[in-house]
Amino acid sequence: MRSKGIAILLGITIGVTAGYLASTTFMRGKMMPGTMINGADFSMVPRSELNQRLSDMERDAYALTVRDIHGNETVISGSDIDLKAEFSVSDIRVQNPLIYPYYILRPGNYFILPDSVSFDEEKLQSIIDNTILPAQGSTVKPSDAYLTAYVPGAGYTIASEVDGDTPDPSTVTKLIQDAIYDRSVFTDLASNDCYLKASVRSDNDSLNREATSLNDALAASITYDLGNQKITLNADTYFPWLVTAEDGTVTLDENMVNDYVAKLKESTDTAYTTRGFTTVSGRSITVKGPYGFNISKKKEAEQITEDILSGQKVEREPVYTTTGHSRTGQEYGDTYLEVDMTNQTVYFIQDGQVVFTSDCVTGNTSLGRGTPTGIFSIMYKAKNVVLRGANYASPVTYWMPFYNGCGFHDASWRGSFGGNIYKYSGSHGCVNMPIPKAKELYGLVEAGLPVIVYY
Repeated sequence: MRSKGIAILLGITIGVTAGYLASTTFMRGKMMPGTMINGADFSMVPRSELNQRLSDMERDAYALTVRDIHGNETVISGSDIDLKAEFSVSDIRVQNPLIYPYYILRPGNYFILPDSVSFDEEKLQSIIDNTILPAQGSTVKPSDAYLTAYVPGAGYTIASEVDGDTPDPSTVTKLIQDAIYDRSVFTDLASNDCYLKASVRSDNDSLNREATSLNDALAASITYDLGNQKITLNADTYFPWLVTAEDGTVTLDENMVNDYVAKLKESTDTAYTTRGFTTVSGRSITVKGPYGFNISKKKEAEQITEDILSGQKVEREPVYTTTGHSRTGQEYGDTYLEVDMTNQTVYFIQDGQVVFTSDCVTGNTSLGRGTPTGIFSIMYKAKNVVLRGANYASPVTYWMPFYNGCGFHDASWRGSFGGNIYKYSGSHGCVNMPIPKAKELYGLVEAGLPVIVYY
């Protein structure tokens, strides 16, 4: 009986041992029961399949959320792009199947990150192009900051740049690819500079220098004192004239300045315009001539440029080539010379009163050398002058020219004055006077005195 019991025990032992050895052989190369990797049960999974199993887990578990500038979110899953991962499964300790009961009692629990990931780039790009990137033409493109048009009372301001919402496709693609490689679960396009931006910002130095220079110039104004009126030239008129160089300095458009001066002359000059005049005899006539206010086009343009670029407010008269006596009342004042050629008489009116009268001989009308009519002024006066012409040289003691070689002077060669002498034996255009009268007149006149000549 004893031998029989031993035989049974031996048989059981051999059977158990054989069964245990068989089970350990079956478990060789596999993960032991109860083994957890990255939170999943890997019991009895062959080690050769670990990387594929882990890669599939990574593909199914991974998702990247992409947020655009408007807050719209797109989820890209690992399965959408055929994500693959490579793991260092060698870092997971090889388990000894001979002691698998130990692992059942104390199962292994591992957490392992992939060494690298890869994905189908064409599928990813398709998602980016069709889901994340907006349709062409549906976005606001960036626009640079710029100098606004002139605003009356405000001048020039800088309009801020607009960055818009147009993404840069290559930047978006790279950001998302990098996020996947890094296994990030969220990325924001706006905070990662994926959108095109204006290149010129409102704080641009050049733009601000230009605005400052222009607005400094716009502070200037010129108030013209024209006696009977005042005309103000300010930024509302001259802002289009301003020209800014690359270094920010401001100049004026010469053509525009000249155009303004031309219009100012046209509306305010009196020289060469027709004016009313009342003769000594009380007759009302009109006269026209170079006497009066005549703005110098060149010098006034230069002065305007200087005044505006100074940025100052000034009040002044225009720069004149010639001036009249006054802009108010009688332009020629109440002191002037009057030549009545019909009556061949010279008058000197002083403070509105006739203080001098003389007979004269004016230009020979029969020969077409009549003395010019109009309103002129004494250019200067001189003594002992020889008057020369094509066929004559006449010495005179008192010479007072008023226009184009014509003037008042003594005529010692004449024995009489007045009457109709001028019609057949008149001068070459000058106003001939007796010596004593010429001398007296010489003492009365000064350069600039108005001279009014008429028939």
